[in-house]
Amino acid sequence: MNSETRQRIKNVMEAWVVSQASAQNRFDADTIRQSYPFHQLIFSIDEIMLARTERSIVTSMGDDLYPHIALELARDRFQEVFIEYPIVGEISDAALNMIEQIVTDLRAPSRGRRDRPRPNQANELNTILDLREGDPVQHSVIADLYIGDFDGGPLFVELKTPLPNLDIAAESKRKMMYFLAIMDRRNVAGAKAFLGLTYNPFITRARYRHSFTSRIMDMENEVLIGSEFWDYIGGTGAYDELLEIVAEINPS
Repeated sequence: MNSETRQRIKNVMEAWVVSQASAQNRFDADTIRQSYPFHQLIFSIDEIMLARTERSIVTSMGDDLYPHIALELARDRFQEVFIEYPIVGEISDAALNMIEQIVTDLRAPSRGRRDRPRPNQANELNTILDLREGDPVQHSVIADLYIGDFDGGPLFVELKTPLPNLDIAAESKRKMMYFLAIMDRRNVAGAKAFLGLTYNPFITRARYRHSFTSRIMDMENEVLIGSEFWDYIGGTGAYDELLEIVAEINPS
């Protein structure tokens, strides 16, 4: 990334840190005692307050910090970059119903390991796009990150933390397929959609284990994990540069 982009990302991080300065004071001891009476059998009041603060900060990271870092990073390479970007277009009613059926089947409780379908983006898209000629329905979907002039075609990203629950994983899958169906109806070539996981607590892709993600998503073709995501939108080495900026702000 160039020096101007690096500084903008640093500014985003520093502003977010300042905005979180009051987080330590959001929960007082008396409120914690009343709200979590049985937690005190194991944890101290300070430990419970720290856990509550951590959850609040992590939520803010997902809602505010990561999207704005992604926005500035992608703008280093592309012009048509937006967050919370609405995409409106037509999908056939048959394709809409098929998307819902695919998601429902993937998230259904298993009655045995052979019972549940395995996610397969190519097969799913072929099934959906074969139904493109049905009656058109106006539909809209919001991209957490959208890059209209991405290499080869527009990019749609569902930007999430690495351990989404089943509802979030299923809704992300649904939105990604909506986007690809809309792009197909418009005859837009090269459109891509990914679940972008902002970091990887398992360190490597090979060690990544989260049942809801792998149950719903084609891991090889629909998911970018940690450094893969940041390098995908920012170019090779972008993730390492982000870590350098973090270390500059908080070298401890």
